[in-house]
Amino acid sequence: MPYQPYDYSSIDYRAWPPLQRFFRRIFVFLFRLLIQLEVEGLENIPRTGALLLAANHLDLLDAPLGLIFVPRRMVGFVKTKWRRPPINWLLEAISDVIYVDVGKPDRSALQETLKVLQAGGVVAVLPEGTRSRSGGLGQGHSGLALLATRAPAPILPVGFYGQEQAMKYWKRLKRVPIHARIGTLIELPAGKATKKQLQAYTDQVMIAIARLLPPEYRGVYAQLAWSSDQDEVLS
Repeated sequence: MPYQPYDYSSIDYRAWPPLQRFFRRIFVFLFRLLIQLEVEGLENIPRTGALLLAANHLDLLDAPLGLIFVPRRMVGFVKTKWRRPPINWLLEAISDVIYVDVGKPDRSALQETLKVLQAGGVVAVLPEGTRSRSGGLGQGHSGLALLATRAPAPILPVGFYGQEQAMKYWKRLKRVPIHARIGTLIELPAGKATKKQLQAYTDQVMIAIARLLPPEYRGVYAQLAWSSDQDEVLS
């Protein structure tokens, strides 16, 4: 299926509190002036029920992109260092956030996230944990699989690209062409899992994300994604 220009009229603001609804309208209006978003696979997004949205991490624009094309109220992770005015005011004005300590186990953030999922909410996760410096996918962390198996909740893989070139286009006063490909749901076995199993589940998701991206963006999962593509062709 070819990419389709994103239909901003499909955004339903009714699910958000009044204040967030107001600021989101402003946010989306401004964002439309800056980017040209094309999407493939919108029909794969469940309209109800718990969901973990897992995407690659190329740029600071990744989080805002998710807020735009997912037609549901969504929770995202933010580093605790940004939990101070006025940055936290801006973040919380357009979305629900969970502040997390990076680099060490954060049980409170884990429990808060599980509550969101068990209540049927949507949580966005960037499994690499940090922006890619090379432009290709980095190793995924197993926190995503832990959430999916504990909640339990299905995972929706998403691949973004083009946003890393934003400054080059904006300097020329042009809108940035950004592509988003949405895959199919991945259901992991519910219940406790070993570290080895969680990493295997994580790799499964990362390969799915890699397959949604052009080869030059696949990074450490390039060979595995290629092998998976070949297996699908042969079958």
